[in-house]
Amino acid sequence: MGSLNRRESLRTGMNVVLIKTDQQRSDTIAALGNPWMITPNLDRLVQEAISFNNAYCCGATCVASRAAFYTGQFPHNTGCYAFEPWAHNRTWLHEIKEAGYRTAAVGKVHHWPAEEKMAFDERVYTENFPEMNGSHDDYANYLKAQGLESPCRELTKDGRWLEKCTSDVFPYDEEHHVDQYVGRMATRWIHDYEGDHPFYLHIGFQGPHDPYDPPKRFLDMYEGRDVPLPHIDQCGLDARPPQYARFMEATRNPDKFDLAPPYGVWACELQDKSEEDLKRMRRHYYAKITGIDYQVGKILDALEAQGLMENTLILFTSDHGDNLGDHEMIYKWLMTEQATHVPMLGRLPGGARGGTQDDDLFTQMDIGPTILTALGLEVPQRLDGRSNWKRMTEGDRSEVPDRVYCEDNYLTMMRSRDRKLIYYAGQEHQEYFDMENDPWEENNLSDDPAYAQEILQTKADLFDWLATSRYLGSLPQIHDPCGRRGIWPANHPHDPWVLSTGSKKRLED
Repeated sequence: MGSLNRRESLRTGMNVVLIKTDQQRSDTIAALGNPWMITPNLDRLVQEAISFNNAYCCGATCVASRAAFYTGQFPHNTGCYAFEPWAHNRTWLHEIKEAGYRTAAVGKVHHWPAEEKMAFDERVYTENFPEMNGSHDDYANYLKAQGLESPCRELTKDGRWLEKCTSDVFPYDEEHHVDQYVGRMATRWIHDYEGDHPFYLHIGFQGPHDPYDPPKRFLDMYEGRDVPLPHIDQCGLDARPPQYARFMEATRNPDKFDLAPPYGVWACELQDKSEEDLKRMRRHYYAKITGIDYQVGKILDALEAQGLMENTLILFTSDHGDNLGDHEMIYKWLMTEQATHVPMLGRLPGGARGGTQDDDLFTQMDIGPTILTALGLEVPQRLDGRSNWKRMTEGDRSEVPDRVYCEDNYLTMMRSRDRKLIYYAGQEHQEYFDMENDPWEENNLSDDPAYAQEILQTKADLFDWLATSRYLGSLPQIHDPCGRRGIWPANHPHDPWVLSTGSKKRLED
């Protein structure tokens, strides 16, 4: 689709609402085959949306994933592999804002420096560990106005946090929980919207990120409810690269991290826990999602009350998942399926194609280009992804990627439908799995001679992808709206991209 000028773009009239949770696994929506969950409002969204059941994030850490998501570039192009600053980068939101759209973020974006507004006209700032010192954290200011301390501090006062598998009941009234606060602020924003310009609204829930601290009402819903136990690998952590065991060692003592979170709420010990302890942990995590689901319902109701459901694209996803005890692991940071496989729902305006199940691969790197295409805006060359708009609106399979990628620290994952390579840069270890026959990734084939040639070709493909992405995405000016990279000879017939215009446009488009 060609570029539209500002007036033509605004004439499309489509709004975008992106609802993003933090650390939500893919198996946490009841309507998608997970009966232990209580998610009536997400179930409604499933019926009205396309469900991308094999969606993957681009970073296994909160900040790295979110930086990749909004810059539209992998960490090897931005330098944000873990917790590095990234708010100075140009994002694909700048294209939307400069086209005349009103842009707002309510809740967690997880950018740094925190005071940066990026391409948002309005910000309601919250983080998972409220920053009680200073004045930029809106949720922390709300707590202070109520005379309340950080809930993280309250949760850890008794000194028994390691016994609780990072799980407890939220210590204040439900209305003061961060996810309930974010939901109310988002609903208020929608009710106050006057419709002068189409808008892009980011709604960032903190949960179900640890601490797993649902308000009591939502936890009570899971009382006595049967939930699945974590999957324990047959050979345990000894069969995996040593980074896995090292991470769990560090969670037992958060002081081993350079910068431990406030009050050590991410400290966790799993080794001495009973089956009931682990189920208790999971019920707390699931209840936190049910609390978010309650606010998703309020948001959908607000959009409906404002008459916006017919001209608004609604997307629901998470920045990464959570091992939640699987593989004797907690949290994320490593490239397990539980950490990288995320929920992804896309509701088209008016609910077109609602209830569609898409089981092919999907990468969050394609969300930015898809939204830009939906709004009639050009997709800049610097973005690593490609539009999936025809896939969403028409079921066009030509937009399905053959492989998806995820980068975090020195790890790079390349995932096809039935194979998964985890490359450890500068390390002696690597992992290679047959995902069709080994979905829990227990049989590392990296040293199996029968797979040596296949692995060699897969790594060659990985480095070809890396070199191409690095060239196309690493522009001389980090704020350059499009940027140009020359090719030689110009528009070579074997080059799939037309680069001379500064845009990324496939020759067959």
